Amino acid sequence: MIHWRRSDGEFFPHEGTDESVVFLSYILQGLGSLVSDFFRGLLHHWGIQVHHLTPNSILHISIFVHLCEAFLEIEPHFDLFQYFFHLKPHPNDSKVDVVGGAGLQFCQGRKPKYIPYDLSGKVIDWKSMWFYIRNLSSSLPLCTPGPPVKRSNWNSKGSGGTRLTFFWG
Repeated sequence: MIHWRRSDGEFFPHEGTDESVVFLSYILQGLGSLVSDFFRGLLHHWGIQVHHLTPNSILHISIFVHLCEAFLEIEPHFDLFQYFFHLKPHPNDSKVDVVGGAGLQFCQGRKPKYIPYDLSGKVIDWKSMWFYIRNLSSSLPLCTPGPPVKRSNWNSKGSGGTRLTFFWG
């Protein structure tokens, strides 16, 4: 059972010590309430928190996890993920948003090698629709103030010596 509470009338998230902020659009893009070790590992590697990601970044991660588990029948693989995606400050390097300040993008030239899908476009007003979930099992990192801080590993390209080829029918 997941414990949650509404954020009615709040202009900025004020979670309790045992809570995490979750945006409605994240759930609509595939984020589950009990996030995987792979997802937590990505957050730790990049030094970011869930609220730093854009909704389309959540969608990229959800599709990748599904691809690995359902079609490749493997656990989500970090090097494979980095082969296809990198993290970029949002909206740009000189101005980084506190909420949604880190967005996943395909690495240059890699999108044609990946499964085809279209993003739903821009998610409008997503930053104003959040709620809180109880975080007793540390399934999500606790919120700290400020925008994400770009690290050099945001642009990692995975294991450089591996050539990956996929065929999609």
